[in-house]
This record gives sequence, structure tokens and C-alpha cells, in this order.
Amino acid sequence: MKVKVRPLQRQGRLMPRETAVLVPARVGALLVHEERDHELGRPVLRARLLDISGGTETDLLPDLSDARLLWAKNNKLRFSGFERVENASYAQTWEVEVA
Repeated sequence: MKVKVRPLQRQGRLMPRETAVLVPARVGALLVHEERDHELGRPVLRARLLDISGGTETDLLPDLSDARLLWAKNNKLRFSGFERVENASYAQTWEVEVA
């Protein structure tokens, strides 16, 4: 599913709304699936934003582990979860718009 995604947090901290809307949305294919996380030693629901234009799947954003759909309305969705950046896990929320 082609979507636009805007992360709402930076290193686990909620960005002010005025700042978050200035961050350009990333456009790609949304993939949500369950897979085993070897670091955690358990299955997790993972959300990924992929660039599939070059024939390969390249992540446009760090994926969301333990992804949870918070709400869906009028072609918009909100996901929360945890992203790993430089061996640290941070809370993250994605604002998703179906393109």
C-alpha cells in the first residue's frame, strides 16, 4: 500500500506539532507483518516503510517494532512502536496517510 509517513518523535521525544509538520513526509510502501526478533528472542509485529522503486526493498525509515495501530480514519492511520537507532531503542509514532 502506497503511503506518506511522517515520524512524530525524535529519539523518543514528541516533537512539537509545528516542528513535526515541517519534516517532509516519506513516500513508500507500507508493510506490516509479524517476524521473529532475534535480539528480543520473540515474535514482534513490525511496520516498515519501503522504497520499492529500484526493484529492491530499501527501508526509508527505521522500522517500528511492536507496532500498534492506534487509529484509522479517512485514509489516515497512526502507528506507535519502538525504533532502533544506533543500538538504542526509542519510542516512535508514525502519522500515515494512504496516497
